[in-house]
Amino acid sequence: GSGFVVAKDLIATNAHVVAGINHPYVVDANGTRSASPIWFDPNLDLAVLRVNDLAGAPLFMDTGKVADNTPAAVLGYPGGGSFDAKSAVVLDEFTATGRNIYNQGTTNRDVYDVRADIIPGNSGGPLVAKDGSVIGVVFAESTTYNHIGYALATKQVVSEINQAEAQNHTVSTGRCAQ
Repeated sequence: GSGFVVAKDLIATNAHVVAGINHPYVVDANGTRSASPIWFDPNLDLAVLRVNDLAGAPLFMDTGKVADNTPAAVLGYPGGGSFDAKSAVVLDEFTATGRNIYNQGTTNRDVYDVRADIIPGNSGGPLVAKDGSVIGVVFAESTTYNHIGYALATKQVVSEINQAEAQNHTVSTGRCAQ
């Protein structure tokens, strides 16, 4: 999966990316290092990891409303390969009611419907606007429509990142989500 720097020594990714991993790690320009999960929300599908000596500055997260047809890019490591940036367009924002990453309970997520080629490995990567700000966190490809994917809107994401930063203690990553 993918992730991105959100604050000093903090990375955001999807909860399903790290679910069940006892010893997560991060690979960046500074090498491979151990990561400590400090937030794990299987309902929103968000995790925050603390990693010492992260390469790169935190990305700005825009929590404002994103207009339909806003051009963007999906950044990540699709298929576990090299870094890739693919063009995208935000088609719509909506509240998705569904199940959590364990297919349990009911949860609501503020989601962007995105025209883009999302493939496994993009999960947890940022959806970035033309100005470089993060407007979403990629979490899934459509199982119904070609070239359509979904990203968590940043308003909910930023709230949880702030809680993780304030809490700042290691948490469990639950069990593997299949």
